[in-house]
Amino acid sequence: MTSPEFAGKKVAVLYTSVEESIAGVADAKMRESMDLAVSARSVADALGRAEIEVRTFAFGRDVVALAGSLRSFGADAVFNLSECPLNSAQKELHGAAFLELLKLPYTGNGPYPLAVCNNKELTKRILASHGIATPAFRLYSEVPRGRTGLPFPVIVKPAREDGSAGITEESVVEDEAGLKKRVAHVVEKYNQEALAEEYVGGREFNVAVLGNGTAGAPFRTFPPAELVYKSRRWRVCSFESKWDPGHPAFSEIAPACPADIGEALRRRLAAITIGCARLFGLCGYSRVDFRANRNGKLFVLEVNPNPDISPDAGLARAARAEGLSYDALILAILRLGLARGVR
Repeated sequence: MTSPEFAGKKVAVLYTSVEESIAGVADAKMRESMDLAVSARSVADALGRAEIEVRTFAFGRDVVALAGSLRSFGADAVFNLSECPLNSAQKELHGAAFLELLKLPYTGNGPYPLAVCNNKELTKRILASHGIATPAFRLYSEVPRGRTGLPFPVIVKPAREDGSAGITEESVVEDEAGLKKRVAHVVEKYNQEALAEEYVGGREFNVAVLGNGTAGAPFRTFPPAELVYKSRRWRVCSFESKWDPGHPAFSEIAPACPADIGEALRRRLAAITIGCARLFGLCGYSRVDFRANRNGKLFVLEVNPNPDISPDAGLARAARAEGLSYDALILAILRLGLARGVR
């Protein structure tokens, strides 16, 4: 039986097709892990079990037709999974902006944090300017001529991608020659700047956060998770370790949630996460990624608005550690979107 707060509600689940991105992926399990339509079905099923009237919509190239379809359905709110409109992760903010122009309440983060946090350099500058530790970095639009001044090893990655796109074990370089080679690779392949940052080689954590940062819906963190590297040959959470079940790193870099840490560290992780949520104006659901150095100092690597919401992903895992089922997580996110109302 549905909760009275959702009685009579119509919810559209809006997702972006990634068929173009996964067209060349032969492995069926990898295709499924990357397919946003699968996540959309999981969310729709969870909403349906709460007896909410729900319909899924693909964010295609005809936004005028999409607007008409959403209005014809009479959506009271949109569960926004439009991560890459027009097959571009850089256009994720436009999906949220589109819903704002239609004056439809929607779940998750708004255009501002989606835009800022997709820009890794800008994110790091904001963190540093507010006294939140982040690894030292340089941004390159071309291969550097002189020395970087960064301590090696260094990790080189695209400056405006998500989901670990462009990150492999080869992204970690040991000297200036390796850095220049990797910068050239990123700039040429991804047609954007390369971010080179100091590689922090200690334990790796992430913390999920829910809430709108308001009196009625304050931020709350879930138990921290740790990425446990079972083999010394892996040093980073690469694209393959996240999305390719056939790659050895997929099983050899395993999440542990809750992380096996003391209360003091748990509190530090939670405090920094909530600080980031306030700083970047996050709302709905997000995640903050950390590395600790060998002395235990925490560094924020990235701030991730609207992380993967599939049932087997990190957000759902952290929710279970907090005592929330997947269905309860989805309803909590919907509740936060409705609380924000039209933006």
